[in-house]
Amino acid sequence: MFAYVEFSKEREPRIAIWTLVTASFLTLGALLSGATFYVASSLLTALDFLVLAVFLIHALRSRYYWTLCLPAFQLLTCLTHVAKFAAPDIMSQVYSAGQAFWAYPQMLVILFAAIWSRSARRAGMAVPVARARRRK
Repeated sequence: MFAYVEFSKEREPRIAIWTLVTASFLTLGALLSGATFYVASSLLTALDFLVLAVFLIHALRSRYYWTLCLPAFQLLTCLTHVAKFAAPDIMSQVYSAGQAFWAYPQMLVILFAAIWSRSARRAGMAVPVARARRRK
């Protein structure tokens, strides 16, 4: 999936997929450094809220509506952290499943956006492109 989005040469899906890939590697690094899903981790919480901020900025600056789904799914991920902080007795399996689940719909949205954008370009449809920056 990553390869398809990367080689599609579409700007918006590439920004989104690189955000997810970077967050995945940072999450792996956090887990290797000692963070666990047995207790609410402030490091993982901060990382997920950072990803939420990146997706939100991306959605607000984008010309596509599909980008609005990404911060919505990420907000659900962040709310699982809030729930774990509020109720520490939540089982760790439920907490980790809630963390992992919402990444899959995000990846599907990004993949479908890349497929649509690439097929629209091949068909000669007008796909919004990034605005050119003016130099002063």
